[in-house]
Amino acid sequence: MENKTKKEPKNKRLKIEYLSKDSTKGFSMLAGINRDIIPQHVTRLTNSIEKMGVLRPVLIATIEFITGKLIKYIIDGQHLYHACLRLNIEIPYTYINIKDDLDMISKLALLNTSSKSWSMKDYVKVWGYKKDEYIRLNRYHNTYDVELSQLAEILMNNTCTIKNCGGNSYSKYIKNGTFTIKNEPLAIILLDRMTDALKIVPRMDRASNKFFIGSYIGFMTNTVAYDHELFIKNLKFNKDKFKLATQDPDEFKKLLKEMLK
Repeated sequence: MENKTKKEPKNKRLKIEYLSKDSTKGFSMLAGINRDIIPQHVTRLTNSIEKMGVLRPVLIATIEFITGKLIKYIIDGQHLYHACLRLNIEIPYTYINIKDDLDMISKLALLNTSSKSWSMKDYVKVWGYKKDEYIRLNRYHNTYDVELSQLAEILMNNTCTIKNCGGNSYSKYIKNGTFTIKNEPLAIILLDRMTDALKIVPRMDRASNKFFIGSYIGFMTNTVAYDHELFIKNLKFNKDKFKLATQDPDEFKKLLKEMLK
């Protein structure tokens, strides 16, 4: 039998160009789309360049759909660009093709998926340029005291599980642009009730807080005829029980059930 091996993809050689340090023409920023410049990051890159030189090019795209004029924008490497400007040295750059605004947002997110330089807030900001649900996600994040990944689970599924606790799967939805909102009025009710409970329950560490939110919202959405007023009333009288509350799901569920008696 003939052995068939997959052909390896041909690597396209990058065409590197250089912007002269004396050039009067620079590149434009994707203001309001890409993340803000962090001066400390520019300083770290400046120190690195002084020791090892510039190790990669700035990524540029010529785009018309933003202003109606052909303008060269930095797609990736804006901190490197400013570091080179600070050092007054030539700037290596290469081009990437961008078809439209959705293609631009997708590539911005993809370029930073494997990088720790982007936070979840950065992904929400960049996708918010194209998708209104990301704008609302950011608004709810500013309103409610809950982590983005866990907030995404509540808005997407109208519940929050202890097992996932807003884990990597929901971070993935935010990053790749597939985050959606299901039954927004119900999600707001859940978030408001969660806020009521968090005003009473002592705030512990990050993991404990996430566990309480996941446990409580999961319990609330799976309890027939849930009485929020009764729950909050009893929670006020029994809040000390949560200071040393177990993180065993079954035991915690029993504790939550006591609040409805």
